[in-house]
Amino acid sequence: MLSKIRPHTPASRGSLRLLGAVAAMALAAAGLAACSTDGAAASGAASGETRVVRDALGEQEIPVAPERIVATDFFSSSVLVDVGVTPVGVMQGIEQPGSRPERYIDALDGVEQVSTYAEINVEQVLELDPDLIIVDAAFPEPETIERLAQIAPLFHVDLTGSWSERALSIADAANRLDEAEAQQAEYEARAAEVSREYRDVLDAAPLAVVSLHPSEATWASYAPGGWPTPAWVDIDAQFRTPTEGEARTSDEWAWISEEQLGKLDNAGIIVVLEDELMDRLTGNALWEALPAVQAGNAFAGFSAPATSSFRWGLDNLDEIAGILDQVTGV
Repeated sequence: MLSKIRPHTPASRGSLRLLGAVAAMALAAAGLAACSTDGAAASGAASGETRVVRDALGEQEIPVAPERIVATDFFSSSVLVDVGVTPVGVMQGIEQPGSRPERYIDALDGVEQVSTYAEINVEQVLELDPDLIIVDAAFPEPETIERLAQIAPLFHVDLTGSWSERALSIADAANRLDEAEAQQAEYEARAAEVSREYRDVLDAAPLAVVSLHPSEATWASYAPGGWPTPAWVDIDAQFRTPTEGEARTSDEWAWISEEQLGKLDNAGIIVVLEDELMDRLTGNALWEALPAVQAGNAFAGFSAPATSSFRWGLDNLDEIAGILDQVTGV
């Protein structure tokens, strides 16, 4: 939950996507032919039907309607849930609080966890008998990718590009593009609505999205395009200008000493991601003197800001609207 951060006083602390009848019959026949694990794993591709789609590396031939999808990256599983597909394998850590909205944690509860950012358990994936495997296009172990390609067709995603284009491509791989496009339209309409409704404050109060280091007395401010900023970018929020020594683009990163918290004095709104670390700023004179803090426009606890699917994005837009309501005094 978001909490508004107020200047510390003794009495108050800051707290915030149709196969036709032929394919359907093929599926039914497959189920009747094998009352076993293999039969249960039969997919729309059991008849051998394939189609060509485009992923981050080019054209790929994949099953027409994959049903047993392994999503080895952080983002894809949420897109699949949004379009009504539950993957059979996912990345480790998807159940961690704050990693994504609760609906995804609930939907993926009990799903086999097969990967990390740097490692994929190929034997575990093989046991899941997938008909499609989604992988990071930049995954650092080529030998692992080659072994996975012997199990099922691969669909490569670009984790550094446009999140919305990536979401649409994942939905297309699952043959659920129509559903995703409808969700995209809903998201874009809501983003435009938030942008219009709060235009005055968005223009007048430059935004700082800030992380606190978990074990050192340092902080960092994200440039537009950084992982926690997509929904803010989509409402055309105005970001503060980075000062000397700070990251100026989403490809850069710089930790700044808390002795230089004054650099944030050009922010009209400050959103700190780590609510649980805010205690160390309570009573900090440099923090308390910041204009955004003095104005009551500093907030902590933005949950799951790493937008990766359209319904996830809608959640983030609602949270942003809640922040802006407080800034405007609504």
